[in-house]
Amino acid sequence: MRRSDVPVQVGDVLDVEVAALGDGPDALAKTEGYVVLFPGALPGEQVRIEITSAARKFGRARLLEVLDPSPDRTKARCRHFLDCGGCHYQHIAYQAQLRTKADKLQKALDYALGDRAPEVADMLAPADPWERRHKIVLHLTDLRGRLEGCFHRTRSLDLVSITECPTSDPDGLDLAFAAVEELRQLGARAWLGDRPGGVLRTVLVRQSAGTGQSHVVLVTTSKGVAGLQQVAKAIHDRGATTVAWNQNDGPAAQLLGPRTQVLVGPHRIEELLAGTTFCIAPDAFFQTSPAGALLLQQEVLRVLQPGRGDVIADLYCGGGLFALPLAALVHHVVGVEQGLAAVHDARQGALRNGRSNVQFVHGSVHRHLPVFGKELAAPTKVVLDPPRDGCGADIARGIARLRPQRIAYVSCDGQALGRDLAAFAQHGYRCERVVPIDMFPHTCHIEAIAGLQPA
Repeated sequence: MRRSDVPVQVGDVLDVEVAALGDGPDALAKTEGYVVLFPGALPGEQVRIEITSAARKFGRARLLEVLDPSPDRTKARCRHFLDCGGCHYQHIAYQAQLRTKADKLQKALDYALGDRAPEVADMLAPADPWERRHKIVLHLTDLRGRLEGCFHRTRSLDLVSITECPTSDPDGLDLAFAAVEELRQLGARAWLGDRPGGVLRTVLVRQSAGTGQSHVVLVTTSKGVAGLQQVAKAIHDRGATTVAWNQNDGPAAQLLGPRTQVLVGPHRIEELLAGTTFCIAPDAFFQTSPAGALLLQQEVLRVLQPGRGDVIADLYCGGGLFALPLAALVHHVVGVEQGLAAVHDARQGALRNGRSNVQFVHGSVHRHLPVFGKELAAPTKVVLDPPRDGCGADIARGIARLRPQRIAYVSCDGQALGRDLAAFAQHGYRCERVVPIDMFPHTCHIEAIAGLQPA
């Protein structure tokens, strides 16, 4: 029975024109003013869809046929596209992807800041948008009695078995598949929530672009499994620099648990970017794309224009992605980071690069910001790379009180960036230009760097 307040019902087949791209892989169309979302289409296309759900505010559909394709449409390279949730835009020509994402960021800033919105520059992007992801995560499941490596489906914790991923580094992907193959020898079952007896959860691989080193993390429940040490040695023999075991009893959405033990190899691998070596522990964060990380570094340096007399505060510094190269150019750097594993990596990186003029402190930015100029050196310039939700008004006010000459703000969410730029504006800092960077080609995700100066 059709609901009186909704003009469609499940099973309806409609011909519609795509109005815009929504979040993730979804396109957006309207019928009688009612919004319908479905993946795989582009703005301006005439398409045929079938309604799959019809809630009060919006419906969902599946794409049946593209009746009039966009000139920006291209053939997706991966056989799993739109089956797995790893990519959103493989059906869009790459230059059109970049325009789409820059336009999306500009709209978010215009909405937040109105006439004061900064200009969004052309997006910086890798020359080749394929094979950029050097962190690969295969979730494990049993299919017809065989252990398989999987990605999540879009907006779901359901798993889809994969045989290829052209966006991932091929050496890293091969190593991940090899790890799954070795784990099959154990005869153990995959963990599937509350299913009794399952222990194997995930294989995580990080492949260094600059050194060729790699680590593999085997994630199981805390029960573990007999023979894991032998499997680790076999994976090491197949090319992994380090193999570690992580114990995770958390929910399906939790990637790693609190305990990680190295089984074979050194505790950290090394990544090399533009002459700086970074040390990365198995359970610590580092950017998924080394090529994208290098673009971030270069743009931060351009914004800050570091000089020999500068003192830099690097807030939310992680493993030292910005602090370590900056230390080679300035008088002193202070990095602040909440994650203890990342702090240890950053300190090891300072030793590895011979940087004695960089200090890494463990704790929240909120806690440490008030002691800059007292217990910590007063900064002349600031770089901050907060979580997706942004830094917030209190942190913006605290940074502004330090009166840095320049601020480089790294953001992965346009709406949060707009809110925080508005907060900085209230305290006398203007932003005239934002540079987006394509860290994740073929997805809707946007990284951006905003340069701020006193008004």
